[in-house]
Amino acid sequence: MKRKLLLILSGVMLSSSLWAQTKTISGKVTNASDGTSMSNVTVAIKGKSISTQTNSDGTFTISAEPGDILVFRALGSSESQKLVGNGNVINVALVRREETLDEVVVTAMGIKKEKKALGYSVQEIGSNELMKNKSTNMINSLAGKIAGVNVTQTSGGAGAGASIILRGGTSLQRDNQPLFVVDGVIYDNSTNVNGDSGFDGAQSTNSVYSNRVMDINPEDIENVSVLKGPAAAALYGSRAAAGVILITTKKGKEGTASVSISSRFISNWANRLPEQQNRYKRGEYQIDGKLLDGDATTTMGSWGARAGQDEPMYNNIKDFFKSSSTWDNSASISGGSKNGSFYFSASDFRQNGIIPNSKFDKSTFRFNGEQRYGILKVAGNVSYSIADQLSSLTSGGLYGASGEGAVQGAYIWPRNLDMKHWLNDDGSKYRLFDFQLVQNDFDNPYWILNKMPRTDKTKRFTGSFNANLDITKWWSINYTVGIDRYTTNTNRLTTAGSGVDILYKNGMLSENDRTYEYVSSNFMTNFKKKINDFDFNLMLGTMLENTGVEYTYVS
Repeated sequence: MKRKLLLILSGVMLSSSLWAQTKTISGKVTNASDGTSMSNVTVAIKGKSISTQTNSDGTFTISAEPGDILVFRALGSSESQKLVGNGNVINVALVRREETLDEVVVTAMGIKKEKKALGYSVQEIGSNELMKNKSTNMINSLAGKIAGVNVTQTSGGAGAGASIILRGGTSLQRDNQPLFVVDGVIYDNSTNVNGDSGFDGAQSTNSVYSNRVMDINPEDIENVSVLKGPAAAALYGSRAAAGVILITTKKGKEGTASVSISSRFISNWANRLPEQQNRYKRGEYQIDGKLLDGDATTTMGSWGARAGQDEPMYNNIKDFFKSSSTWDNSASISGGSKNGSFYFSASDFRQNGIIPNSKFDKSTFRFNGEQRYGILKVAGNVSYSIADQLSSLTSGGLYGASGEGAVQGAYIWPRNLDMKHWLNDDGSKYRLFDFQLVQNDFDNPYWILNKMPRTDKTKRFTGSFNANLDITKWWSINYTVGIDRYTTNTNRLTTAGSGVDILYKNGMLSENDRTYEYVSSNFMTNFKKKINDFDFNLMLGTMLENTGVEYTYVS
């Protein structure tokens, strides 16, 4: 009797030892309705952070132990669970779910709600739709895709900004631009003229300026929600009177790590130019009928004598614009498990404008990560960007200057004068009106672009940390702290001899710095209870904010 008991215990021990061995499980996932292979199905071990995805032919392999439970999940299909036994092959047929899911959208403060339950207008656009006509400025990518949205690009220059108005202007005292919120943190989208007309001659119309939402890499955007009405944006206060644009960046997904690389080359050129006359030369007729042309006139108008058959006529406008080239490269790596995920990306954007001596370069880096510990989920994200812009006076000229800027100057330059002749043989400025004061000169567009450049460098850091505690199914606590900080350094050069105010006759160099910083702390507690067909929601919270802007002008 004693020996028989020992044999039983020994058999139990042997069985237990064999039961704990890890082995490779393979199989195939198909559609139960038609038997076709299903790719990208997540195969995970229940209760463990081990998972994989099916290949394009529906096959998979995963290491598991006998007794483990494999969970098969796919969008639009019912979940299936299979017990790992003594065999090494598990095939699964997933049943499609016919019921439709309620559409959920992201609203103010990052709260997700069913779209049908909202009493105001919210529209959402995903990353796939956003990338169909990708632009370095994500505002331009919204054109024609959101109802009631008016997008206007300020110019075609390298790094040019854009404005967006939701459902028309609502105020005469502000620019009517909506509030931008990225991952729960208010994101500044100012278009700044970094200078002052009384200090260095800078005016808002004399060059190409960027709006700061361009610091975001469009490839990092998961979706965009547009809150149009006051009710939708009420939680953000009066600053959201013109609406809110909520941007949610990408996160890693459960399964194996994935790598994404994209590269684009774009070439642009001016294919439609204004018609020009080629009959009359520079000059003008006075009231008494006397013709002033050549060195006798100070006008740039082509109202002079008729050009002779053998006199050359130059196509200055066509020669002025050049082909633009753009390289747009980005890469990302992401992954995750049941309890956590990560996403890292880097991008490099380099654009040469159609206007000579103009360009816009941008580099971005981003990391998003989140982790769940039971009822607590923590998430953080950081991003860093560097944007460099080279431009010059394109219109309007400087305050106190007699010129019209490079582009306007090119349009009115007389056809009997070669605009490319802007320097003398000794490298000095070629002057059309050498008989008058230099401050009254009409500067050659090439002189403006090469001798009066403007450079902008913007370095930006944004980050946020979020902690969410799901105490019960109907009560949660959320805390978010975030920062948005950037510094723009602008340099303006006016070379001696330029046709500007006599104050700058010997030249002028100005350096203007603008530092913006926004810090916020947001604490909320949410109560959500559903009783029969009624949903009861209560949100309580507090927000602390601090915004600081610092200017430094040096000349």
